[in-house]
Amino acid sequence: MLILPPMPLSEGYETPSIALNEEEGVLEIFHPSEGQLLKESQIIPEVLILRCQIYPIARPPSDISVQITSENEVLESALLYDESIVAYGYDREIRTSQWQGIALEYTGIGMSISDGESLSFQEDDLFFGKIKMSSPLYLKPFRIEVENYKEHHLTLEDGAHLITPPSALNKQVLRGYGGYYKKGIPFEHIQQIYYSLTSTHNLTRIRLTSTEQLQEEGSPPPIGGENRIFTPSLREEEYLSLSGALAAGYAYISLGIEEKTILFKSFRSAPLSGHPTFINVYFKPN
Repeated sequence: MLILPPMPLSEGYETPSIALNEEEGVLEIFHPSEGQLLKESQIIPEVLILRCQIYPIARPPSDISVQITSENEVLESALLYDESIVAYGYDREIRTSQWQGIALEYTGIGMSISDGESLSFQEDDLFFGKIKMSSPLYLKPFRIEVENYKEHHLTLEDGAHLITPPSALNKQVLRGYGGYYKKGIPFEHIQQIYYSLTSTHNLTRIRLTSTEQLQEEGSPPPIGGENRIFTPSLREEEYLSLSGALAAGYAYISLGIEEKTILFKSFRSAPLSGHPTFINVYFKPN
């Protein structure tokens, strides 16, 4: 089966070919004509496993600018997604931190599990029903900047630092910059990246940080702890990693059995060893 994703793949992306049954986690396949008798209790599977291919979704080209007014001095504005405005020390892997989303496309290889017995299938046809899903099967969103943004930084008489908007006192203000992804990284590292405004001389600059870094520092989204604030507020699906979003049930499919339609939600994912752009996604009845 030829998979045609709904959006163009990123520049330089090549669809890998894999040999089945060579690595742990690769699903076995057989034609339905081989036949297996199913118990009545197996008609509704306990688990459906679908193999998917991962590809990133680029953000739309834009000329979004950011600007600081520091102590009533208006600094020179800068283009947010220009690599040159990222402050020194925060300037690694900038281009791989600007994705708008991660798409999972079903490859046509699946398995159902019921009563400890597994049954492989191809495409969307099981012996006892038909799977329905969207294309792509799942699109993991990331928060990106969609409008020009300005901040006013002011030092108060007591030495406190005020940032407006959003009237944050002695806090770093974080906004969505995009998602971090590159081929071969662990799925839990596919995550939201944030930016905050800073300055160098009379120029507006940005710092970048990841969800993982914020968790390690005790100020994870969506609250941010004592030292940080997120604006605008993020949705859970945005700040979760790819594996976290799948574990939380954000991907779903439906199984049609005769006149019934049963919703299945994701609850787990697992990489395929040696095949960094493929993932097995596990679903269970909702």
